[in-house]
Amino acid sequence: MNSHIVADGRKRLNKSPEFQARLHELEKSIQSRYATELAKAGCIRRFVLRWRMILEYRRERRKLAPSPGSLFFNQTSSKSLPTNGKN
Repeated sequence: MNSHIVADGRKRLNKSPEFQARLHELEKSIQSRYATELAKAGCIRRFVLRWRMILEYRRERRKLAPSPGSLFFNQTSSKSLPTNGKN
């Protein structure tokens, strides 16, 4: 039996267009939530708000990413795998 598990799965996931699109949506949503506050804030307050935005982005990104112990498989190879136990 061939193994379809790949060693660089996390790197592949991070480079995938779907995952990048989700991260872009996350970034835009955080920016839109803080937009009015940033517009009114002074220099130091903007720095504090941007720091909070960075922390929130990191926290939410961790929720999107698979756990560190996850195994990744090559999706193109998986198309040849039977889905219902029959070939």
